[in-house]
Amino acid sequence: MKKVSAKVFFTVLWRGVCQVLGWFFGLFGYKRDGKFAKCVWGLFATSASLITATVALVIVCVVAENVHERYIRGHHCDVVDCHHSEYISRNIFFHNTEDGKGYIYNSQTGEKTLKHVAWIAQPLGGDSLICFSNGKKRGYFSKYTGKVVVEPKYDHAWIFSEGLASIEENGVVNFIDGTGKVALNLELPYCNGMDGYVFHGGYCIICSDALDAFGLIDKTGKTVLPCLYDNIKTTDYPDRWILRKGKEMAVVNKELQPVMPFMECNIYVYDGMIDVIMPDHTIRKYNLQGELINDFYMTDVYMLEYDKEEILYRSQKTSNDDNESPTSVVEAYHPKATARLRAYVAGDSRMGLITAEGHIVTMPNYQGIEALEHDLYLCTTECGEKVIVTGKGEIVKQVIRKTEI
Repeated sequence: MKKVSAKVFFTVLWRGVCQVLGWFFGLFGYKRDGKFAKCVWGLFATSASLITATVALVIVCVVAENVHERYIRGHHCDVVDCHHSEYISRNIFFHNTEDGKGYIYNSQTGEKTLKHVAWIAQPLGGDSLICFSNGKKRGYFSKYTGKVVVEPKYDHAWIFSEGLASIEENGVVNFIDGTGKVALNLELPYCNGMDGYVFHGGYCIICSDALDAFGLIDKTGKTVLPCLYDNIKTTDYPDRWILRKGKEMAVVNKELQPVMPFMECNIYVYDGMIDVIMPDHTIRKYNLQGELINDFYMTDVYMLEYDKEEILYRSQKTSNDDNESPTSVVEAYHPKATARLRAYVAGDSRMGLITAEGHIVTMPNYQGIEALEHDLYLCTTECGEKVIVTGKGEIVKQVIRKTEI
């Protein structure tokens, strides 16, 4: 096929358009040399020129923008492996490397704004300073510019939260503001292993001088909850805190008033609910105001099957790797039957027995349950021993576990 250049194509196209217009105007008796025809042709030529120029300008702008975007993307992906980059903000990325010599990169300017970055920790909420480490010390850079705001000079530093960040130097913890200036000079003892001295709902967890108990301070540095607790946990809600003392746990609100009083249990707060797992492994659900919704929750219920005593036979076809014709093999098996009771799961994955009508037969005291007969069950206790339980929940025999030699 003969190739046609763009110049020839548009020349032929233009002549065709002119011939069509000449024929059209000729139907009405107009001639090319007439005054009206000249005016029409002049108007047409001017309009066509303007339209062509506009279309050409739009095409040039679109093409230029696409070329620029491809250049930026191509240049960014050439310098930065996109699969190992973490998005920070518009045009700002963190490129992580296995040797710990990552860097912060501005994809718009092509500039590496910060080099020798081992890791970063992004802030909570509306804070804009990101904590980073150069492998030896920690500092902060702006998430919008990618440039250092607080030089890496701290042994330990935590993320910004509610306008403040905690830093540790020489074994003491203080709090700085967004300029790096010390805002709370508390000289708290550094407790290794804490999740972080981070403000949550206006409070921050602190450690006692003996490093064996925990309390809370507010944003002025005032102790609002003394260090009397074995553990304090934040929740998904800034106005709910979980306290633990010994085997007892409680939930307090923004005013540090009890929502759930101390009791022996395990407490989890999520999805607008407070789940309380009691010592008998049952689950109680409360709302965030501490009002009881249900005192016996389950996470699953399933049917139990057992092998009947009768033996049946069935034929199965087998084949080998030599592409030979399949052969039939007869095998014996015990048909399955459904037990009267069902197993339910509650608490920390403990199991119990329940009727099909929903009546509880045993508390969730077992790690596993199998059906032996229509109404007889083999249950695994917490210590791994096996007990046989009747359909009434009574233990009829204990099987001593044998130690493997």
